[in-house]
Amino acid sequence: MARCPVDPIAEAAAAAAGPPKACSKTHPTDEGLVDDFEDGDTQLSKVEGRDGYWFTSHDDKGSTIGPTPLTMAGEGAGAAGKSLHVAGVTSGAPGAWGALWGASFVGQGAYDASKHTGMSFKAKVAGSSTKKVRFKLGDVNTHPDGGVCKDCWNHFGKDLTLTTDWKEYVVTFAEMTQEAGWGQRFPNITPSKLISVNWSVGPGVPYDVWIDDLQFVDCE
Repeated sequence: MARCPVDPIAEAAAAAAGPPKACSKTHPTDEGLVDDFEDGDTQLSKVEGRDGYWFTSHDDKGSTIGPTPLTMAGEGAGAAGKSLHVAGVTSGAPGAWGALWGASFVGQGAYDASKHTGMSFKAKVAGSSTKKVRFKLGDVNTHPDGGVCKDCWNHFGKDLTLTTDWKEYVVTFAEMTQEAGWGQRFPNITPSKLISVNWSVGPGVPYDVWIDDLQFVDCE
């Protein structure tokens, strides 16, 4: 995919917002819970105006993702009872990009997460699964609903290597970057205008992933 140059107006707006603050230690924020999946439904916990829904997506080159419809698994991190569990196989065919699962933060528009410094969640994979997963946040610049990008979907994120045991992962806004070589480029993520959160796997792999206790964090 050809690399699209930065739109000068969008670049100026993102640069004016400035880079997110960095920190080495974090803690869960008050009312920061996005979803612990214990209610078993596909809507986010209704906290601080967040009311979006979980969804799945995959390319049309033969990749799969399940379950369909999306339901919560009866296994959570630690003593928790439920989690988000997805599994499938992604295609290695030309043009395949893989599969993803995630949620919009609100039903319409963008969500202001500027008082936070990042997100944390717990995750694990089955032994037969790829361990490589990318955690991403779509913002006003990279998501088409923001009305800014012409070559969208290259969200700010971080590549992670999961394990077969439950483990907590913390990703700050400051360390999130776009993938190289494709899509429209922006100086930094805009936490004040987030649209979606998701995890993705690339083409040509089996995957079997559990996610639990997604929440916002702040610096200690």
